[in-house]
Amino acid sequence: MSVTAAGLEQHELAAYWAAVESADERAALDLATSVRDRGVPLEDVLRELVVAAQLRVGELWADNTWSVAREHAATAVGEVVVRGLAADLPESDTGPKLIVACVEREWHALPALVVATTLRARGRRVEYLGASASRDQLIGRILDVGPRAVLLSASLTSSLPRVRRQIEAVRGTGTPVVVGGRAFDTAGLRAQRLGATAYAATPQAALDLLTTLPAHVPSAPGLRHLGAAEARAILSESDTVTRDVIASTDVVLGLSGGGETAVSPDDWRVVLANFVPHVVDSLAGSLLTEDPRVMAETRAWLGDVLARRGADPAALPALDEALALRLRDYPETIRMLNAV
Repeated sequence: MSVTAAGLEQHELAAYWAAVESADERAALDLATSVRDRGVPLEDVLRELVVAAQLRVGELWADNTWSVAREHAATAVGEVVVRGLAADLPESDTGPKLIVACVEREWHALPALVVATTLRARGRRVEYLGASASRDQLIGRILDVGPRAVLLSASLTSSLPRVRRQIEAVRGTGTPVVVGGRAFDTAGLRAQRLGATAYAATPQAALDLLTTLPAHVPSAPGLRHLGAAEARAILSESDTVTRDVIASTDVVLGLSGGGETAVSPDDWRVVLANFVPHVVDSLAGSLLTEDPRVMAETRAWLGDVLARRGADPAALPALDEALALRLRDYPETIRMLNAV
């Protein structure tokens, strides 16, 4: 019988994945609970079942094997499982509280939920604010409970500008802020440049950091480089930039409004139009962090997604050209685009 390093048996992994494939929330939760009840640590259950399955789900959508609807259904299974396992955890009534949340307009809530549950399993007092926590919501809870730290999760590079705004807000209260998620590089450079107190790649890393965080932090230093100024200008008109870039790209490709009404949500034309805002915000994140890899990663990912949907090979070059033309008056932006 094959067993993973964490102690999960292969038939359990297969049974959990079958439940995810069929969007069977009850079967997935029952399987995860039985694995935990036979002695596998909760963190291993979360990592080996929930997180591993979610990564596979994302790959299947990117590969155009699963529809976006099926991806959402599978994600819901993961959230039900984590919440179900968390419901059995005792509430700690000692020690300072931690706030865990996703940044504003970040709807990939499962990673933050896993972090919050892992911290609770380690006896920490945690308040989980969920997806797309606004700055006002964060500040309100900070003022109410006085947390030891705020942990912010961001999965998309397009969230980096909003990470910066929330770091500014949280640090304005003197509270340390730890960031994590796939939007960040593993060296923590983006986190540092956005003004985070620290970067944590895993829940364990976040736990290790808690003993070293300062009790109070000063306000986040201003981002005064030229790229940051251009990023703020682009973000102030991002809706207009997005609309203009879509329109210009459509003209080159002979499309009508980014994806015609008769095609499915998974058609490459719809995907292209829907992800232009992601590209624009990722470009702003690249400028804020002075990291051209942000834009390079975004472009490579979108190119792969489009190719797997049979897109016109001219689609990504047309988008690049439209973006550069629309932002031609921003020299740092053009330099960043040329560096990709």
